[in-house]
Amino acid sequence: MHLLDYSDYKSSVEVPFSLSQMGIANAVAIARSNVPRAIAGLKDQGLLIERQAHVKGVSRKRKAYFLTDSGMNIAEETWNELRNFQLRCILEDGQIVNTTLGDINSILPFSMRSVDIIRYMDENCILDIRMLSADLIERDLSKHVEKQLVTALGDLPRLRHFYGREKELDNMCNLLDARATTLMVPGIAGIGKTTMASKLIERFMHRRNLFYHRCQDWEGSRSFFESIADWLANIGDSTFADYIATTPIPKPADSARLLIDALGGAPSLIVIDDFHKISDTTLHQTFQAMALGLLGSEDEIGLVLFSRSFKPVVPTKDAEGRIASLVLPLDGLDSDSGRKLLSSFDNLEDEQWLYIHGISRGHPLVLELINRGASAGAFHETLENYVTVEIFSKLSAEQKRLLSALSIYREPIPLDALSEQSLDIDELDSLVEQGLARQVESEIYDVHDLIREFLLRSLDEKVKIESHIKCAEWYSKAKQTPGFTIELIYHYINSSLNEEAAKIIVEDGRNLVSLGYMELLGLIENIDLQEVELDSKTRIKQLQGEILALLGRFEDAKVVFVEAEEGAKKLKNIPIKAEVLSAQADISLKQGNLDDALSMHNEALKNFIELGDAQGAARCYNNMGYLLRRKNDRSKALESYGEVETILEQNDDVELISAQLILARSFLDLGEVERARKHAMDAFEKSDNSENQQIHARAQAVLGRYHAKVGDLDVASHHYSNALEAMGEEGDILSMVDITILLGEVLQDAGRTDEAMEHFREALVIAEANDLRMQIGELLTRLGTVASDKSRRMEYLQRALSVFRELGAKSRMREVQTQVHNAVMGI
Repeated sequence: MHLLDYSDYKSSVEVPFSLSQMGIANAVAIARSNVPRAIAGLKDQGLLIERQAHVKGVSRKRKAYFLTDSGMNIAEETWNELRNFQLRCILEDGQIVNTTLGDINSILPFSMRSVDIIRYMDENCILDIRMLSADLIERDLSKHVEKQLVTALGDLPRLRHFYGREKELDNMCNLLDARATTLMVPGIAGIGKTTMASKLIERFMHRRNLFYHRCQDWEGSRSFFESIADWLANIGDSTFADYIATTPIPKPADSARLLIDALGGAPSLIVIDDFHKISDTTLHQTFQAMALGLLGSEDEIGLVLFSRSFKPVVPTKDAEGRIASLVLPLDGLDSDSGRKLLSSFDNLEDEQWLYIHGISRGHPLVLELINRGASAGAFHETLENYVTVEIFSKLSAEQKRLLSALSIYREPIPLDALSEQSLDIDELDSLVEQGLARQVESEIYDVHDLIREFLLRSLDEKVKIESHIKCAEWYSKAKQTPGFTIELIYHYINSSLNEEAAKIIVEDGRNLVSLGYMELLGLIENIDLQEVELDSKTRIKQLQGEILALLGRFEDAKVVFVEAEEGAKKLKNIPIKAEVLSAQADISLKQGNLDDALSMHNEALKNFIELGDAQGAARCYNNMGYLLRRKNDRSKALESYGEVETILEQNDDVELISAQLILARSFLDLGEVERARKHAMDAFEKSDNSENQQIHARAQAVLGRYHAKVGDLDVASHHYSNALEAMGEEGDILSMVDITILLGEVLQDAGRTDEAMEHFREALVIAEANDLRMQIGELLTRLGTVASDKSRRMEYLQRALSVFRELGAKSRMREVQTQVHNAVMGI
């Protein structure tokens, strides 16, 4: 159909750009690289021909494509079939008109080709002419560079009308056009933030890559990171997607840096709506870091945050006083713009309008609700009373039930979720027309937050609980995804079905956390554990402590672990008690309290021995040996490791290979080379017959370390390289870093300093991406010993010192301080 419009040029020497590969790609919205493949089939069928021709605007001849007679016949037949295709068009005044593909040009303000109409039509067969112009269409068709803009607009509501705000919108666009910047747009609920976001995106449509994300208070950073990673991958940069795939809890500073780097050279606008709902610290800090990171950038990157909060949630200035973000608050509509929303009032007196504008304060959503049925003459003292009496009270009982059901759900839901509650879904169109409900997609509905607040405030507790029960029933029947599991737990808790919620948390909690759903912590904190059986309560407390420890909230985690430990004692559940004690010991170690950590591991050991748990006991003895070494008590450390040897002699369980590998590494550190060789070889042989390739790779790493210790560097390098390759395939980040450090040390000992530096740097990138603080410190120390330049050595060592100081690793601090002194003195 595109080529049919240019059939008159079949014999011309000079042809339009639209007949070139790039012109065809622009017209049908595909990549230029895909055009030859699409054309090949048409050529084989004899429907088009290809020849070299002078293309307008291009200096040299290019391939151009023309329909044959049979091709033109098929194109005309295709058009005759499509001309009756039904679609809707949103005109410049916001009016929606039903039309067909053949008749649409009679209502358009400018002529459009059928191919262009199809290209700009959305998935719901709607053409929004307000976003288009003849110049814009021509510019899109004549792009000579293949740079496809990517949009990811998620659940951005469709704009129905827009009055006023032109000055605010112009200010935003001018600021974003001027330089890379961050804008903060605060405003109360319903004031028009989402409408403004939609209009802003409309202004930059076909000019920049666009990303819109609406925050939800139950979501964590993972949801946002996955969405923006997909968008960036479609733009052509998968770095961020790779980062979050290998990082359970992304680091804010790294996330912000990777996001800004990925957008370099790609004109982009990121719009975040309902920013006030963010409770995830990682996500909050990521946006703060992005605001600072955009300072001085020469790229066309804009970050716009719409929020109910008027607090400066992102930095307004950096340490040097440079402006990092600008705040542009949204107020109510001015009198003239607000009056345009009351289109249903034919003869609205000035006195009546002044009263309405005064009580609504120009609030757009309230004015829309008044326009759809409220009285202009009734007097009410407060806005809430006005909305309740004049709007909600006039709804039918079925409409109220339908709105209440929509309000209980926290996210947009499909029609079947409502029909299961025996609700009359035919009333939805009426509610959407009145502005009370929102149609997100063809069969997915939602309500505005302001409406939700009014409704939930009016529902009594009994009705709320019944509604939450129905929501929980729907989610329990739906195909389970991590997001649905979170929602099911939420509705169970709000249905006072705490035992059911607890059961899901116990069964699926650790998996949800491993997938990055840290918002589970908020649900755990809201569950009434008084109604939950002691066993489930104890396990939930244990999980809560583990999440808090993961988030670095060690003091909070210790309090919760104490509660879990008390529950385990009452239940006489020794496995949980032992696991909790081990977790508490790990926290004490991280905080530098070696005596407390040793005492807790000792207590946990007694429990594991009582249970006959050889694996748990071996793990405790290894940890105690490490702590005793940190206390410089070599003899007692060897005693502890000797107990592990005894356990290994008495048990031939493959699950003990991990403990044996730790033992071998510990013996190497202590200089017990022969004992280390025996356990390293034994673990290597056992794991070679095992299906667990990861444990075998770890065994190779330990064996490599042994050969490095005895000076056999080539064999050591061989084992390390094999182990590193296997670890990369398994995705074991921590082990990869450790082995890379060991391989770098072998290369350093062999005098291959440049290769050692390369390995240390690679490992540092991985460690920083995954916030492995101890490994970061160790790698910086290694780099501080091999860097050839004195200033670089000092820089690495000072950074290592800072890391160990933050960790409270006093012994390593002293060692690095000695290295710094030696570097200064040139020793």
